[in-house]
Order: sequence, then structure tokens, then C-alpha cells
Amino acid sequence: MIDGSTLDGDLVDGWGFIHKHPNGFAEHGCLVVSVSDGYPTRSGDHALRFEVREGDCNSNEGWDDCTTNRSRHELSQVDHPQYDGDEYWYGWSEYLPDDVLKQGDSITFLGQFNSDDAARFYIEDFSNGLGFRFNDRNYEFLDRGVLKSNEVVRATWTDIVIHVIWSSSVDGLIEIYVNGDLVKMLTGPNMDGATRTTFDFGIYNAFISDCRCVAMPTQVVYYDAVRRGKTLEEVSPSH
Repeated sequence: MIDGSTLDGDLVDGWGFIHKHPNGFAEHGCLVVSVSDGYPTRSGDHALRFEVREGDCNSNEGWDDCTTNRSRHELSQVDHPQYDGDEYWYGWSEYLPDDVLKQGDSITFLGQFNSDDAARFYIEDFSNGLGFRFNDRNYEFLDRGVLKSNEVVRATWTDIVIHVIWSSSVDGLIEIYVNGDLVKMLTGPNMDGATRTTFDFGIYNAFISDCRCVAMPTQVVYYDAVRRGKTLEEVSPSH
């Protein structure tokens, strides 16, 4: 488990995470790395390094990536989920490689808010930049698009802050900030039919057979300053 007590909050603060699908989770899947060993960090001395190689798939008692055309290494929120009416700020930084992670018509997600009846919101890698996907409870698109272009987000730290009012009704709100800019506001129900939401982050590929490639290339992403709080100041990677 990684939480606020890990390295005195250098990586995560305000919540805790475990392996999303522990069966088959590879040793290289998620590592704590340090600036002293030459790895990039956004703040402090450590970061989380995620890696997915060809054939990396894992499972739990209710799900198997290996039989559903997926590959991933993700951490999943394990404590104090979000409920209807909760309001939180979330912040993290991610370092993407030079090359686009998305391959062909496959899908690469870099973070997701999951509920107990559907995944509602994703940070998604697109061929032309970093973006998002917002679904309803039936996985129908409510909105989707690029937030910042490749010129802004590749081979550098990108700061993401999300402000959410969780709601099953029209007063739901999701505000997305990238590098300090408010780039998207989504309104309306964001957990209709659900009782709770949790956050997952790492690398998650779906429909990998649509990659239009001989094999999915190895993917590496770094995360740092993964925070949850009640104010922007508590979670902003620049603080």
C-alpha cells in the first residue's frame, strides 16, 4: 500500500492505493524511484514509475485483463471513497515519454474515476495530445477531447488538477486544470446510479488487438504528488 505515510507523503497524500488487479501484477509494473538514481521527479526525491510491456495483463476475482483484450498496471484507491454530495480537489503530475502511448485504434488511459456501476471519467492519451473522456452509466460518451497538445505534454511534467462535486443529479461538477489553466468544465450527473467512486492511475490499455502493430510497445509513465484535499492549495503540484 502507498499512502501518506509512505516516504512522509513524498508520493501520495490524502488517500491510499493498492494494486488494482494483483494477480499477475509484474515487479516492473509500479516502482518507487528516486532522483538520486537519475529518474525524473516533479517534487521531492521520489516518483512512481509505471511500465507496461507486451503481454502484461493481470486480474482479480471479478475481472481478467488477459481474456478481455486489455493490458495494464494501475494503482487503485483503497480507502475513504467518494460519495454522493462529496466535494474534493485532486492533483497529480505525470511525465509522458516523447512518443505517443496510444497505438492505432487501441485506447490508453492514464487515470480513471470508477464507480460501482461504471467508469465515469478518464484521463486519456490521444494521438495529438492529452485529453479526457466522460461517460454516463452506460458508457455512452457525454464528452471527450484533447486538453493540451503533444507540444505541451510530451517529455515533461504535466500538472493536472481536478475539482469535483460528486452528484447523481444536475448539480454535479468536474473542472479540469492542466498546468494551472482551467481547460474544461463538465456539469450534470457524474455518479447517477452509483453509491461511491474511487480513483485509479497508471497505464491501462483497452482493445489492444486494434493497435495496428505487431506487438504493443513498452510504455513508461511517471507520476508524482498524487494528492486529494478540500482546496486547490492542498493538491496543486506547484505547492
